[in-house]
Amino acid sequence: GLWGLVNNAGVSTFGEVEFTSLDNYKEVAEINLWGTVRVTKAFLPLIRRAKGRVVNITSMLGRMVSPSRSCYCISKYGVAAFSDCLRQEMYRWGVRVILIEPSNFVAA
Repeated sequence: GLWGLVNNAGVSTFGEVEFTSLDNYKEVAEINLWGTVRVTKAFLPLIRRAKGRVVNITSMLGRMVSPSRSCYCISKYGVAAFSDCLRQEMYRWGVRVILIEPSNFVAA
């Protein structure tokens, strides 16, 4: 089995909804949301066997939106919803699903 899995994918883009292409939305979601789903599904049988845990890193912007960040906010909200569903499904197997939502930061 595998005791733990940490999903920490995170890319972002800036732009107002009206001027942001669908390709930008898809690119950000492909990494942030669907990457998390794919990796989790790949390793879940091993995690379940070990009664391990899944840790998903999202962002407070997944719960509290910010102008010009809709691509990022949508993708991180999706990871939060995925984590909440997974947590309920894995409870009976003794698998813990943890969601970490750090605040926004800017590297200096």
